Amino acid sequence: MTQVIQLVAQMPLMSQARNLQLAIIELAKKLDLKPEQFRAHLYAIDMLAREAHDLIVDAEFEQQERPTNQNGEQ
Repeated sequence: MTQVIQLVAQMPLMSQARNLQLAIIELAKKLDLKPEQFRAHLYAIDMLAREAHDLIVDAEFEQQERPTNQNGEQ
């Protein structure tokens, strides 16, 4: 039997948050939407903003957890 191992290179959290922010900006640029489309865009923006916020909080927490050396560098 053959085993397959999949390696996933995880993007840094702040890069993920930036990508979400760019997606939010693109959604916000949409003009001439019907009311149901507008509601869907607002919902998508809300969900992306919440996810971006969580990523930023996680990145800050991760940054605080890293040990620093005697010079205060990480």
